[in-house]
Amino acid sequence: MAIKRKVCLTGPTGLKIAEDGLRRAGCELVLGKPLDDFREFRYERKDLVNLIGDCPIVFPAGRDFIGADILDSCPELQAVVKSSIGIESVDVDAATNLGIICCNSPTPENYMGVAEATIGLMVALFKRLKRNEAQMRAHGWKETRNHGVLMLGKTVGIIGVGRIGQNVAKRLGAWGMKILGYDPYVKQETVADLGVKMVSLEELLRQSDVVTLHVVLTRETRGMLGLAQLQLMKPSSFLINTSRGPAVQEADLVKALNENVIAGAALDVYSEEPTPMTNPLRQVDPEKLILTPHTIGTNPGSQAAGQKLAAESILALLDGKVPDSVVNPLAIPRWRERFWT
Repeated sequence: MAIKRKVCLTGPTGLKIAEDGLRRAGCELVLGKPLDDFREFRYERKDLVNLIGDCPIVFPAGRDFIGADILDSCPELQAVVKSSIGIESVDVDAATNLGIICCNSPTPENYMGVAEATIGLMVALFKRLKRNEAQMRAHGWKETRNHGVLMLGKTVGIIGVGRIGQNVAKRLGAWGMKILGYDPYVKQETVADLGVKMVSLEELLRQSDVVTLHVVLTRETRGMLGLAQLQLMKPSSFLINTSRGPAVQEADLVKALNENVIAGAALDVYSEEPTPMTNPLRQVDPEKLILTPHTIGTNPGSQAAGQKLAAESILALLDGKVPDSVVNPLAIPRWRERFWT
């Protein structure tokens, strides 16, 4: 059966790759408030439901949460498609129960950009770049306490050894560092050629000189690192999180940094985004903590590639085909039953 080729973009951006591609394919587009101009805008539930209306596909902006109440109130909605890897702003379980397909856009430009950024943060922490720059800007010069740490021979612990985690390991392969991994869904043989030794989470935390998170946000990973876990780490060790903010309990990280439980951290993601000025993380000694605004792995190539893949997924769905980017394959039978029989 044919369905209407109508797509809702809740937050169109100035980069119109997806928008232009869908128009060329003959799609009717329903456009919400532009993301570039209204980044902190949030739709009321009824307004978002009205915006989606009878569109079979919604392409939501990162600011918009597509929860069970939204999904249940849009009876003609077949799919939610994101142009990013992360899809935690969609209630995937509710979508699966309703037979609504969810897709993300895991392009190499995206996950390699994050992997590169992770290595950069690692270097900045080990070499104490912020501390040395602060010393220079205060009209000082070199001090023994600001000397960097030799990364050769140190141990890196990667929590979440998927696309990004594996690319971090691949880039560290020639650095002479020991690489540990923790991921209950990845087998040792999958990453053996990358030099990664899979271990328990406790062993990884105890042995690593730097721990880097590359997890999706699930019930298992939400709050997975709190004070108890941070206390297992070496006092000289560092924590990096470029994955999802809620994976780390922020109040516990603040305590761990202020009390020298660990030596430092670098964050690109937060429990609330944009993170408010009142967030205690902003008050931590800046020489111990690098803060970037969930953008460190972003590049023009990643945004363009993500939009292109999202458009391809949308067009496949409108033709009744299941794209490779589907993240909830259990929804497929119900999707076919509801919309394509």
